[in-house]
Amino acid sequence: MFKIITIIVLLHNYGTRAVLNPNGPTVINDFKNCIVSIMEMYFTKPGLVIFANTNNVSTSVASIRKELLEYIHRDLRYTVQIASPVNEVLICDQEVINEHFHLDHYEAIPVADYYIIIIDSYEDFNHLASKLIRSRTWNPKAKFVMLLFNFSDRKNNVNHVESILTCLFKFNAINIIVIVPEEKNIRNSIILSWRPYDPPKYCGYFNETAVNRSIIQNICEKGVIKYNNYVFEEKVPHNMLGCQIHVLALQRQPFISAKKGDPNIEKILINQVFGQIKIKTEFEIIDYNRGERNHNGQWDGALKFLTAKKAQILLGGIFPDYDVHEDFEYSTYYLADTYTWVVPRAYLSPNSVALIIIFQKIVWCCFIIVFITCVFIWMILGYLSDDSRYNKLFPHCFLNTWLCSLGQTSYKRPTKQALRIFYVSFNIYCVLTVTAYNTKLIDVLRNPTSEYQIQTVEELAASDLKFGGFEELRDLYVNSSDPFDNYIGEKWINIINITQALIDVVVHRNFSFLCSRLQLAHVSSVMPELSDSFGNNNYYTFDLDMFSVPLEMLALKGFALIDKFSNTISAFKQNGINSIIRRQFATINKRRRAHLLRSLDIRTTNVSPLSIEHLQGGFTVLILGFIIGSLLFLIEIACDNYYIKNIMLRCKKYVKID
Repeated sequence: MFKIITIIVLLHNYGTRAVLNPNGPTVINDFKNCIVSIMEMYFTKPGLVIFANTNNVSTSVASIRKELLEYIHRDLRYTVQIASPVNEVLICDQEVINEHFHLDHYEAIPVADYYIIIIDSYEDFNHLASKLIRSRTWNPKAKFVMLLFNFSDRKNNVNHVESILTCLFKFNAINIIVIVPEEKNIRNSIILSWRPYDPPKYCGYFNETAVNRSIIQNICEKGVIKYNNYVFEEKVPHNMLGCQIHVLALQRQPFISAKKGDPNIEKILINQVFGQIKIKTEFEIIDYNRGERNHNGQWDGALKFLTAKKAQILLGGIFPDYDVHEDFEYSTYYLADTYTWVVPRAYLSPNSVALIIIFQKIVWCCFIIVFITCVFIWMILGYLSDDSRYNKLFPHCFLNTWLCSLGQTSYKRPTKQALRIFYVSFNIYCVLTVTAYNTKLIDVLRNPTSEYQIQTVEELAASDLKFGGFEELRDLYVNSSDPFDNYIGEKWINIINITQALIDVVVHRNFSFLCSRLQLAHVSSVMPELSDSFGNNNYYTFDLDMFSVPLEMLALKGFALIDKFSNTISAFKQNGINSIIRRQFATINKRRRAHLLRSLDIRTTNVSPLSIEHLQGGFTVLILGFIIGSLLFLIEIACDNYYIKNIMLRCKKYVKID
C-alpha cells in the first residue's frame, strides 16, 4: 500500500508526458484540416479536381484521403476525378523530352483546375507523375496541393520536395505547394514552394532545377494556417531584366525575315511585347513549315523543335489551329490577315481585236441590221420620190450608206426633199455612232483586254492548274464539312518557298497559290518577275477573300510567360498597335516597289503606243476591199468584152424564143 501511494505522489509531483501517435486520429485530422483550409482559401472557383490515388500506402495517408474526399463531396463545388497510375514510366529521374512523351488520345473533357496529391514517399509520386502528365486533363496552370506524409528528417523531406518541384517544372507546372510534417512537432506542418523565375540569376530556363531553392511559404499549426500570406504567390515577376528568351521563328515574309531590310512586322511587334517585361530576345530563323501531328501523336516541322525544347517560343505567320491548341500553349491573337488565291493572269487579247470588241455583239448586230435596212430605204425612197438615177440603183445606194456609216459624205446628194430628210437624219445617226466608236476605241487601246480570266475557286478546280499553299492551310479544307473543300484538300500541294511558288504562277503558269495579301504585297515589291513592262502585276488575285485569320505565338503547354505576353498584346491592340504596324508596312512597301520599278526603268505612263498589231483589223478590211474591188474589176472587163457580149446576147435571144 505504501508503494502505491509513493508512486502516485511521484507521478503527481513530476507529471507525465504521453507520446503522440503519428498515425493517430489527431495528427490525421490536423493534416486534413490544413489541406481543407488551403482549399477554402485558394480553391474558390468551382472546377475539376484531380485526386491522385496510389496503392500500398500507409493507413494514415488512406485516412486523410478518405476524409478529404468526404469533405469535397459534402461541399458540392468541385467535380472530382480519381487518377491512379498503372505500369507508368518513371519520368522524374530522367531527362524527358516532350517529343517522346505522348499524351493520351484526345477526349472532349475539361482540363483540371486543381490537383490534390497525398503520398507518403517520393517513389509514389514518381509513379504518379507520368499518369497525371500524359492525361488529357493535364493542366500545368492548375494549382497543386501536395502532402508528403513522411516523418523523416527535414533535410530528407526538403530534398524530396525539391525533386518533386523540379519534376513538375519540366512540364511547366509551377503553382505548387508541398506540405511536409515538421520534424520536432508532428502536429505542425511546413508549406514549401519555390520561385522558378527569379531574375537575373534564375530565368526559368529548361535546364534549371529547384535544388537549394525551396522556400517556406507558410506553416500549419494543429491544422490551422499560421500566417496570413498568399501561399500561391505570383511566380512570374513583372521585370525579367537580365534574362533572355529563345524564339524560334519561321521565315514568313513580311512577318519574319532573316534580312535586315525587310519589314519584319511580327518581329517588331513581338520585340515591343517582350520589352515590356525587359526580357531580351534571341531569334533563330528557320525555313520550315509549322508542322502537323501524325497518328502517333508526334509533331513534325518546326513544332518538333519546340517539343524537343530547342526554344521557348515559336512564331512566324502562324494562325490558330485546333490540333495545335490541344497540345500547345498559345497567345492572344494579333495582326489578322486575309488570304486569297493567286492565279496566272490571262493573256492579253490580240491588239487587232480592239477594233471589234469595242461594241457588244448585240450592238454590232443592230448596226448591221440598220445598215442593210437603210440601204433599201435609200433605194425605195429614191424610186418613190423619182430622185436621180444615182439614188435609185442598189450598188450606188449601198456605197452611199457605207460612206455615211464611216462618217463620210456621199458622192451625189439627193435632190428630193423626202430623201434629203432621210439623208440628214441618217448622217446624224452615223456621226453619233462613229463618235461613240472612236471614244470607246481610245479607252480600249489604253486598257487592252485579255482572254478569259479564272476568277473563282470552282473555275480553278476545273482547270488544269495545280494549286496549293502552306501545309497548315490545307487543314482548313481537309477538316471542312463541305465536299468541295475536301476535294481542294485532296489535290493540295504543300509549298515552303513562296518565291518559287509565285515563279510557278507567273513564269511557268502552271500553279495557283493560296496566299496572304500581306505576303503577296511584300513579295511583289521585291521580285521583278511579278511586274510587267508597265508596272502592272503579272498575276491575278481573286476579288473575294477566302478567309481572314489572325496570328499567334506558340509555346509548350503551361509556359508561364505566355499569359504575360498575351496581356501585353491585348493592351497594345486596344491602343491601335496593329493599325500602326500596318501603316508602317504599307509605307515601306510603297517605297520598295517604287525603287523596284525605277530599277527596271519602267515607264510611268500606262499608255500603249499604236502598233501594227492594232491596225491589223484595218489592214484586213483594206485587203478585203482590194480583193473584192479586183474581182469586180475583172467582172466589169469581162462584161465589156465583145466576145462575151455576143454570148450574152445569144443567151437572151434563146431565152426569149423559148
